[in-house]
Parts: sequence; structure tokens; C-alpha cells
Amino acid sequence: MINKIEIQPYQVAKKYRCNLCDRLEKVEKRLVVWRKNQVVGDLLLCNPCLETIVEIIRGKEEIIEEWNFRGGE
Repeated sequence: MINKIEIQPYQVAKKYRCNLCDRLEKVEKRLVVWRKNQVVGDLLLCNPCLETIVEIIRGKEEIIEEWNFRGGE
């Protein structure tokens, strides 16, 4: 079970491949996933993908399909 999802800004934005859309974009923030007070992963997301994920988390965006990666591990 995920305890917390946090958005952390970088002091200096760098070009990375977005983990969702695979575009080479300037990444200013990362999404960090916490479980039991330990970081279990992070995602480098371009601004449009990050905004979409935040809208999903806040319930403003409807989820139309869901995938189960590696059995939810």
C-alpha cells in the first residue's frame, strides 16, 4: 500500500525522457512514491504529464483504463 505521493522540485531543470510519454523534455519536478516512510520509486515527468497525474490524484480526471504492472509490486 502506498502511504504518500510527493512532488519534489529540482533546483535546476534538466532535459530527461518523460517516464510516461517518452518525450525528451525539460523536467522541473519529480513524483516520489513513499511506502512505510521509505521511497519506493520516482517518476521523471514533463509538465503536461505531471499536471495530468495530479488531476487524476485529485479526482478531477476520469480513469478509463487501468494496468497492473508486475502484479502491483
